[in-house]
Amino acid sequence: MLDRLAIVLVVACMGGAAAILMMAPLVNGLFLLLRDIFGILFLPFSFLFGMAGQTDHAHIMGNVVGGMGTDLLAHPARTLAAATASAFSAVLFVVALGPAGRGVMAASLAAGLVAFWLGGLTTGMILLPGLMIEILYLLRPARPRDAMPGQ
Repeated sequence: MLDRLAIVLVVACMGGAAAILMMAPLVNGLFLLLRDIFGILFLPFSFLFGMAGQTDHAHIMGNVVGGMGTDLLAHPARTLAAATASAFSAVLFVVALGPAGRGVMAASLAAGLVAFWLGGLTTGMILLPGLMIEILYLLRPARPRDAMPGQ
C-alpha cells in the first residue's frame, strides 16, 4: 500500500514539474505567433499613416507589438533537459521498486536532482516531495513483494 502511494506521489511531482517546464515553450511560441500576426495586421495602417506624414503612431504600435513575450524563455534547451530529467526520474523510480534495486533508485534520485538544478528553485519546490520519497526509498529499500504480509 505504501509503495503505491509513493509511486503516485513521485509520478505526480515529477510529471507535474515536467508539464510545467514544457508549458513555458508552448506559451512563448503562442506569444511569438501573436506578435507576428499583430505586426502583419498593423503593416497597412503604418503604411497609410506614413503616407499622410504622421509618424507618432509607430511608437505606440511598436509598444503593442514589441511587448508581446519577446523574452519569456531564455534557455529552452535547459528547460527541455530539466523536463526530460524529471520524467526520467519518475520512470526510474517505478522501475527501481521492482527487481532492479538500489542502483536504479540512485539513478532516479540523481535524475531528480539534475532536474532540480536545471529547473531552478521554483520548479524544485514542485520536485521536492518526490525527491524526499526517493531519498527515503534509497536509504530504506522496499521489502520484496513475496515477503510482505497480507499479499
